[in-house]
Amino acid sequence: MLDYSFSDEQELLRETAREFCEREIAPKIKQMINDRRMPTSIWKAMAKMNFLGMNVPEEYGGMGADPISTAIVAEEISRADPTASIPVLFLVDNAWSYLVSKYGTPGLKSELLPKVVKGEKIVGIASTEPNFGSDIGSMKSYAIEKDNKYIASGEKAYISLVRDIAEIGGGFVTVLKTDIKKRTDGVSLFYMPYDRSFDVTYLQEMGREGSSWAAYSFKDISIPKDYMLGKPNQGFKIIHEGFEFARGLISVISAGAALKSLENGVEYMKNREAFGKPIVKFQGLQFQLADHVARMEAARTIAYKALWMYAAEQKSGRFSRFQVSKEIAIAKLLTTT
Repeated sequence: MLDYSFSDEQELLRETAREFCEREIAPKIKQMINDRRMPTSIWKAMAKMNFLGMNVPEEYGGMGADPISTAIVAEEISRADPTASIPVLFLVDNAWSYLVSKYGTPGLKSELLPKVVKGEKIVGIASTEPNFGSDIGSMKSYAIEKDNKYIASGEKAYISLVRDIAEIGGGFVTVLKTDIKKRTDGVSLFYMPYDRSFDVTYLQEMGREGSSWAAYSFKDISIPKDYMLGKPNQGFKIIHEGFEFARGLISVISAGAALKSLENGVEYMKNREAFGKPIVKFQGLQFQLADHVARMEAARTIAYKALWMYAAEQKSGRFSRFQVSKEIAIAKLLTTT
């Protein structure tokens, strides 16, 4: 028997998140757009609500939340911030801190994750490179093992949250070649703390006014061996778990923002009059509304289904990685186009 309902705990989480977003986020969006940066008060408030590193296990101070619960909070944030600045920050920090909690060494997890939950550090993702986009096998950034550490050099482009991480603290789950003769079989993952020696070029975005975006290069950066995620040359398999989680969250975020925009549009149509009556009464506009609602609700349902499959695959292997990837790709297509 199919049951499309959320649990009582998840409904309570949604109610709590919606009240928080209406109180702490929505009133500050205009200020954020004008300043082109997220108010620090929002970040601190999210930390107090345990909305940072939600998936981090309880032993490190997190909620140990499942992907569906994380998506519920992401959706509510997207309803409050139409620029997608704070939703993207939320999804990046949660998706990649989750990967650290799953594949990081005990030392790295103990050092980093409690600070992520408290909002003292942010975990970003650095994979894209200027000449190769997201073609991970062709990337040139590399790390050479030396003594009990790795020495990394290279460049990354179109990286989210660089300014935020530079100011608040933290680093990036970084894709580096540890065997330059190989393609994806030579890729490893590291947590690379932000370093003041990075040569950073900030980029201007259309939208996401409260979030930073940048390219940066680095040379001879020392990374403790303990900061590797998983095993050497196994990074390609691992990173896709993070990408799938992030894509699932962006699908829910996109659906949430679209539905909220539709709600705002309907309210406007109720108050805007033409020919002596609200324009929402015109059948031609009702046809368009019905079409939009049908498409958005279908896309939202697929997005939650995809994350449900992701959660089941992570927990018990109920679904194959291919099945999960396919469903998340469908969800992202339907919610972002």
